[in-house]
Amino acid sequence: MAVSPPSDAPGGRAPLDNDALLIALHAYWDYQRRGRAVPDRADIDPVDIGAGLLPNVGLVDVIDGGARFRNRLVGTAIVERWGFEITGRFLDEIMREGDYREFIHELYRDVCRHRAPVYSASLFRWDVGTYMVTRRLYLPLTRGGEDVTMILVGQTFFGAAPGPVAAYRHVFYEATMEQQRREILPVRL
Repeated sequence: MAVSPPSDAPGGRAPLDNDALLIALHAYWDYQRRGRAVPDRADIDPVDIGAGLLPNVGLVDVIDGGARFRNRLVGTAIVERWGFEITGRFLDEIMREGDYREFIHELYRDVCRHRAPVYSASLFRWDVGTYMVTRRLYLPLTRGGEDVTMILVGQTFFGAAPGPVAAYRHVFYEATMEQQRREILPVRL
């Protein structure tokens, strides 16, 4: 069940940046597919995900086909970084309008549009004037149909950013680790 990501990403980046937590979450999701393009929400069990991953995992409801996204469950490590409880809240309620919010919403929309995992690395505003590097993995889930109705999210955080970091997005087409790449322009924070 281990995943060995290829290393042909732009600028020498490997998919998932060799992030052990995100690789483990992807492996779990991939195993739960059982030959399908996308696993069902009923296939995802927090006990199976494990206590080591759960603090960095969230479940997000897809509302109106991707018009909005609501945090159903959010792990403690993610809540701690946000600095307040975001469970039960819509993304557009907890983020200010602007390029960064649009970048995050587009990541969720990509999951719905492509029915495939999406990986992102970017800055995360941690404190007043302080930014951290964050990595996210968005994994599509269905509820007995074809449409993506939930998204399993893994998010990890790494110390203060030493300088500007270009936001990066990668869609794993056909829900596999064999993919094509899309890069986006740096996001202004």
